[in-house]
Amino acid sequence: MKEKILKIFLILVIFSLSININAETKTHLYVSESIENNTSSFISDDYKLFQNFPNPFNPATIISYKINQSGFVTLKVYNLVGQVVKVLVNDIQESGTYSKQFDASELSAGIYLYKLQINSFTSVKRMTLIK
Repeated sequence: MKEKILKIFLILVIFSLSININAETKTHLYVSESIENNTSSFISDDYKLFQNFPNPFNPATIISYKINQSGFVTLKVYNLVGQVVKVLVNDIQESGTYSKQFDASELSAGIYLYKLQINSFTSVKRMTLIK
């Protein structure tokens, strides 16, 4: 039984690490070539999800993000099983930088994931709750 639980735990940890690595390795600078003008211009990403602060945290932390285009924004916190434990934002927002406090006083210690979705952009980061 312990061996089975350990295998499941390791799979979840590897899964969460792969999500975080994929989220952090997104390219943040694109090159747009104009064929008619034969010039190049640089366009930065329109969205950014920052690492929560403090991390690790107990019992609350701040999650910040930046959006350069208005749209429908969702910011959700998940446990490692993939269940939503808290919806922090579920609304249309204008461009700007936002911060949300996440109070985890009723949750158990462990690793949690938070995901920002706006328009076609998605980013996931990991945070650690200690008690």
